[in-house]
Amino acid sequence: MREIESRGAACCVLLALLLLAAAPPLAPRHQTFLDEVAPLISEAEREVFLGLARDYQRDAFIRAFWQVRDPHRETARNELEESWKERLAQARERFGGLTDERARLLLLNGQPEQVVEAACSELLRPLEIWFYSRTDRIRESFALVFVSTTGSRKGPYRLWAPSQGLEVLAGWSGSQLDRPESLLERIEDHCPRSSDIVAGLSSAVEWQRLEARPGFLPRPGVEWLQAFTARSTTVPEGAAAFPARLELAFPGRFQSRTVVQGLIFVPADGYYVLDGEVLRGEELFERFRYRYQVRPTDRVGAEAPLVFQRQLRPGDYRLVLKVEDLERRAFFLEERAIQVPGPEALAARLATEPPPAPTEAPAPPAAGADRLAEANAGLARGEATLSLLAPPPRLLTGRFRFEAMAVGAGVARVRFELDGKPALTKAAPPYSVELDLGAAPRVRKVRAVALDAAGRELAVDEVLVNGGPHRFGIRLLEPRSRVTYGASVPARAIVEVPEGERLERVEVYWNEALAATLYQPPFAHPLLVEPPGSVGIVRAVAHLEQGGQVEDAVVVNTEGPADTIAVHLVELYTTVTDRKGRPVEDLAADRFQVLEDGVPQQVRRFERVRDQPVHAVVLLDTSSSMTEELSDAVAAAVEFFRTVLGPRDQGAVITFSERPTVAARFTSDPVLLAEGVAGIRAEGDTALYDAVIYSLFYASGIAGKKAVILLSDGEDVSSRYRYEDMVDYAHRTGVAVYTIGLALPTSQNEIRQKLGRLARETGGLSFFVDDVKELTRVYRTIETELRAQYLIAYQSTNAGRESKFREVEVRLSDPGLEAKTMRGYYP
Repeated sequence: MREIESRGAACCVLLALLLLAAAPPLAPRHQTFLDEVAPLISEAEREVFLGLARDYQRDAFIRAFWQVRDPHRETARNELEESWKERLAQARERFGGLTDERARLLLLNGQPEQVVEAACSELLRPLEIWFYSRTDRIRESFALVFVSTTGSRKGPYRLWAPSQGLEVLAGWSGSQLDRPESLLERIEDHCPRSSDIVAGLSSAVEWQRLEARPGFLPRPGVEWLQAFTARSTTVPEGAAAFPARLELAFPGRFQSRTVVQGLIFVPADGYYVLDGEVLRGEELFERFRYRYQVRPTDRVGAEAPLVFQRQLRPGDYRLVLKVEDLERRAFFLEERAIQVPGPEALAARLATEPPPAPTEAPAPPAAGADRLAEANAGLARGEATLSLLAPPPRLLTGRFRFEAMAVGAGVARVRFELDGKPALTKAAPPYSVELDLGAAPRVRKVRAVALDAAGRELAVDEVLVNGGPHRFGIRLLEPRSRVTYGASVPARAIVEVPEGERLERVEVYWNEALAATLYQPPFAHPLLVEPPGSVGIVRAVAHLEQGGQVEDAVVVNTEGPADTIAVHLVELYTTVTDRKGRPVEDLAADRFQVLEDGVPQQVRRFERVRDQPVHAVVLLDTSSSMTEELSDAVAAAVEFFRTVLGPRDQGAVITFSERPTVAARFTSDPVLLAEGVAGIRAEGDTALYDAVIYSLFYASGIAGKKAVILLSDGEDVSSRYRYEDMVDYAHRTGVAVYTIGLALPTSQNEIRQKLGRLARETGGLSFFVDDVKELTRVYRTIETELRAQYLIAYQSTNAGRESKFREVEVRLSDPGLEAKTMRGYYP
């Protein structure tokens, strides 16, 4: 497989080089783009852009060009693109266009802090000197010197480099210079603002040398270019072709859109990648990509169908498809006009060929789209679909209204459930219900079930409440319960992507065989059942770009209803210390024993996780009592992020007094984190418990190691929630809390006890320091503990569904060693 992937990458490079052939002329907007990004674009990028065959492809290139240069992809803004457009306006206003070299340097560096014009015609050509204290790329003061090429103050100007010598700056008397240094002496004696001129000449940089440094300009390299050209539907000139044929069908509707299903019949073995584009007129409506591994059981004679599925509104489109055979380095290309029918036309078409009803064990159809008839039957019949509107990504308590949207035939009522218990049934739309989530924050599950007149379940959807804005999850909505599938089965999944993350792909499996990889929604794909009617597992696995995966699975064709497979493991991030409190590493799995409610558990996974990414939230008290210590506390937090966080780690800052505020969202950039806490002031009362609960909510749902580091100097005086509410919610999130009590007198013993208990219950540590300067040492200790951990995972033997707290204990066979982890969890 690695060899195939490397061949694919090599083919991407070849495609990038061959795209220039027969390049069409540029539209005015595309020529303007090239002019505007001339300082940024690389020669390879320019060649690929010029070689693209159609305007919509160039529009897609421009979007990708800025996206890969986004300095902070975790934010909604593209700061580089925004600042570049602002500088373009400034350059045009000041220089009348972009041809002057000063315009180019303004685009790269922004407005100078000071501009000095050398008005000394007896000695110097017209000069313009720009002074900077620092820029995004140069962290120290420097100057840029521009000299008029014509001797006129109107320009044009070119950039001067110190290596060119002072002679090129001299006026008509330059030929009479006995030595270059004499020009500086004469400037000091005769020119206005001589000190500024001499300072500028002395601090001028060799800009061309700086530009030549790797990584100096925001040019992301060729990887993105290879990915872009690989996903293009342009076939390299002279590339080999292979025979294939395309069948298109409209098997039904999904909600308000018509399903367009394609089958591309290819040679029945190997690995294939499909790249597609849907055009409306000359505008790119959507791009999509699929990857397939063809199995012998997929064959229809000597062919195998590659299935793709899109959801489009009625209208006229053009479909452009490119299929690459990764083993043979060959391509299939087809472009076809399609007319997507509306509801009435589609109903009339389907009425002539009614979909087959599911049977107990049907014989496999002969070939073509008939093999997918059962998977498409629900679409053709207009079966009900149900979707619960997701709640806002904030902590919810008290009464809150949930709404469900039911589409399709046969829905008589919708039943709402809270944590598995029926709450209310609505017999007519709007399907909404107000549920009491309780006075204290808890992780709750809301479920909606669409029922027909006989009370049979037609569709189900569910949402998690208070699961955190960074939860990563996938849920299979199909296959459906109580349906037996013969030759094919539908798979449809919904993915929850964490805030600030990007989904890379979703893989769909039949048993252990990978059927297809989907790179964009809708995550729906029909699967062939081999042998027909057999028991099997439909599995969907979602992957994030930065790593991390989740999955969901359903068993089909069992005697009862379709069963979901429990894949949840209880994960314990555990620190082991000796009698002196020092972390102990390199212990074997047989030294550990795990007990849940006193019952021994079988460890399913055991590993050292020193290099696993860490997500750390610094929760910083900014109440009025922190006035004297706040600046040092902020400096210590910034130092923690700068020195402790690695490139795969992420940190966030939440400040609080009377209410919590996210000062810096999760990021691996210490500069962004420092900017988040710059200029904060100490004011207001301390709502400690509310802030801890919110920080736990913010960090929950993240896979892997996560911690909240609390720094406060006082007791809670204004929280809405109680201390026990805070501890209970901490148990439900699985986030370790490290508490730091700053300058707490020994008389405040109750506060010390509460902070210590919170840390122990969650598997963290508590610290009490008298001087804010000790924070650096404390942060180092926390880092050491987070890095020196074991991951112990087990599947609980407790099959009960009651949501009672389960106590967990990790024991060691070695005397003198202590294992520390969370004290328990809620199932």
